[in-house]
Amino acid sequence: MMSDSRSGQPTAVIECRAIRKAFPGVVALDDVSLAITRGEVHALLGQNGAGKSTLVKILTGVYQQDSGDVLIGGEAVRLRDTRDAEARGVAIVHQDQQLVPQFDVASNILLGSEMTRAFGLLDRAAMRERVDAALKRIDAGFSADTLVRDLSIAERAQVAIAAALMRNPTALILDEPTASLSDREAEHLFGIVRSLRDQGVTVIYISHYLDEVLSLVDRISVLRDGKLIGTLPVEGVSRADVVKMIVGRDISQLYPKEIVPLGAPLLEVRDLAHGHKLNGVDLTVRRGEILGIAGLVGAGRSELALTLVGALKRRQGTVTIDGRASNPATPRDAKGDGFALIPEDRRHEGLVTDMTVRENLSLPNISRWARFGFFNPIAEAWAARELVDRLKIQPASIKPLTRNLSGGNQQKVVVGRWLTGNSQVFLFDEPTTGVDVGSKIEIYRQMVELARQGAAVIFISSDFEEISAMCDRTVVMAKGKIVKTFEDQSEATPEALLNWASASSHEEASAGSAVSHGDSGGLERVLSRWGTAIGMVATIAIIALIAPHFLGFGNIFDVLKQGSVLAFIALGLTVVLIAGGFDMSAGATSQFAANIAAGTLLAGQGTLAALVFGGGLGLAIGAINAGLVLFLGMPPFVATLGMMFVAMGGTLLYNGGQALTLSGPPEFFFLGQGYVGPVPFVFILLVIVTALLHIVLKRTRLGLRMYAVGLNPVAANLRGVTKPAYAFASFAIGGLVLGLAGVILSAYSYGASALATGVDFLISALAAAFLGSTLTKAGELDVVGTVIAAVFLASLSNGLILIGVSSQALPGVQGLILILSIALGVFRRRAIGQVLIF
Repeated sequence: MMSDSRSGQPTAVIECRAIRKAFPGVVALDDVSLAITRGEVHALLGQNGAGKSTLVKILTGVYQQDSGDVLIGGEAVRLRDTRDAEARGVAIVHQDQQLVPQFDVASNILLGSEMTRAFGLLDRAAMRERVDAALKRIDAGFSADTLVRDLSIAERAQVAIAAALMRNPTALILDEPTASLSDREAEHLFGIVRSLRDQGVTVIYISHYLDEVLSLVDRISVLRDGKLIGTLPVEGVSRADVVKMIVGRDISQLYPKEIVPLGAPLLEVRDLAHGHKLNGVDLTVRRGEILGIAGLVGAGRSELALTLVGALKRRQGTVTIDGRASNPATPRDAKGDGFALIPEDRRHEGLVTDMTVRENLSLPNISRWARFGFFNPIAEAWAARELVDRLKIQPASIKPLTRNLSGGNQQKVVVGRWLTGNSQVFLFDEPTTGVDVGSKIEIYRQMVELARQGAAVIFISSDFEEISAMCDRTVVMAKGKIVKTFEDQSEATPEALLNWASASSHEEASAGSAVSHGDSGGLERVLSRWGTAIGMVATIAIIALIAPHFLGFGNIFDVLKQGSVLAFIALGLTVVLIAGGFDMSAGATSQFAANIAAGTLLAGQGTLAALVFGGGLGLAIGAINAGLVLFLGMPPFVATLGMMFVAMGGTLLYNGGQALTLSGPPEFFFLGQGYVGPVPFVFILLVIVTALLHIVLKRTRLGLRMYAVGLNPVAANLRGVTKPAYAFASFAIGGLVLGLAGVILSAYSYGASALATGVDFLISALAAAFLGSTLTKAGELDVVGTVIAAVFLASLSNGLILIGVSSQALPGVQGLILILSIALGVFRRRAIGQVLIF
């Protein structure tokens, strides 16, 4: 630790003096005072709900304290937001590492503080140079050009740390940084932390893993119930001392196992198999027994639980509960058989986070409080309150939304929701991951209580110490099989469990490595990256073989002209989609603009006026759509659907239900029907507009931020890039392009149709946008991909007509392509943890 040269005392980087913060009904922090010195690793420990998160949010500007002072570098400050905190030298790396997977490392790290040249163009070379220097500082094994989607979880953690270091912090907060890392990856992270400390960076380290804390940090501060219990050097402090400070009790109480008399066999599993992940598992669990299932990641433990409850399809085997056969087709059927699953992913599989504590606790057994079709809310609320008290859920109320609870209290709700039903077999899958010590104890107690009531409890965990301490028997799984059964639990030491769990994992890893480099994996990667392009080429080739005139120069240029009109509409829609919006009114906007342009010319005004009025109409509609979505909070689909009907109605009012036919001027028709040599002018215009949009979207700060708010608004917001400004820009630019597309449509069609063709344009534009996204490396929406897809769709329509397919069938073909292109986008984005939703 660095010290003041005059006094010899350590220099305080951050100091808290008598901090207090209260929320309705809860005092989160009460008179908290501590000082964190320069060049130390300082652990902030406590149970979920102890006040750690609130204190960190005050230090990073998310919350402001009710009273007390925060001093940074000896100066009292009141931080307004995260950017204010970063400007003061305080940066945080969040547990979930919010990044944009489709961006490269440089774009992620510098998002919100991009380096630019003239005209706002990104200085990519300078960005890469700066980021590579930051990556070198933490000894990263990848470069600034690497796509984040191609990085491991540990490497993404390094990206998040490098991003924080780019702000040149004097204090770096790491929130549960090893929660998703392997031991080897965690050791590499510890090396980075020690290196940063040696460079004079103060690290505030938050973790529930006490062993790593004691081996890494210099000092610890412990919070409990919003109060600071103490701050002390880690040297000479035992794990037992820390646990007692955190939970207010001795470590001997950490594992509250009780001896419960075992009854008759309740659950019997024979030769159970699922796919290649579960291979012939045999189990017997008795009443009152807690059976531990130990193993490493990929051993098949979670697959066993999911197969038992019908979430995964059983390939073979039999299961009986209390002598009755159980073969549930769905988890709901499994509930009827007597199963209760506390899943590993509590947020997505165990809770409805936008429902209250009361609703979540009651949901699985709602019929319990109904008689003759009438629901008794008083009895239901009383039962929920009893569970809150029994499980010591904080805050002690049934009213909060579960998404606002800490991780440990969320897990208690997941457990509690099954305690009022008739379940007999309880499957706990990694129930203590990311949970504080106090919450762990309550979960252990509930396991023991269930066993005392005669239930069978299966406890799946990667924490071999808790398996050893809490179970009556333990089986070890590897490669989808049980490789060892410990009938005498005294022999199931953490060391023995690790030895058996890892004994066959090396063989599995090497075999998996051999497979991953095989031909099938390479073929899969090629098809994932180039499958759409290969399919397009193959389709064109087949049509050319059937219809030889299809590849004639005259026909090719006609296709380019037809496809260009569609491409302009698809471009406008793509710009809106890029920033996470959606525009149902796209086709109707272009049709309305086409009528405005035609009417302008019929009124005797020229081509320039038509362009101005048509483009202006599109811009105005885009701005209105943005206002409805961003300022009134309407869902984009609903807002733009309403605008679609408004535009269609406006079109009919404007043209009186009659087509507007033009006979001049020639320079206007040249926009849609003219040629430069053999090349249609509209295609040349399309190339120019596409190039300009590509530069704006891919080479400027505006475009990068538009992509960011569309791909991951949470990550963008953490970098100070708020969605409203850039979503508004996307609606406005997209609307302008759609308006100009309408002018070109009018020039192409020698006027404007009175028919409501906006929906047809929308379907075609959607198909082009989403099909074009599957052509890109990262699977993102892209204006160049959109244009290629639009020309392909025009070629397909032209080719099908040439080979005799009715034009009436073409909308159906386009609809099918739309479905397939969206499906391809979904499959590709699932691989990087995102699903394409519009």
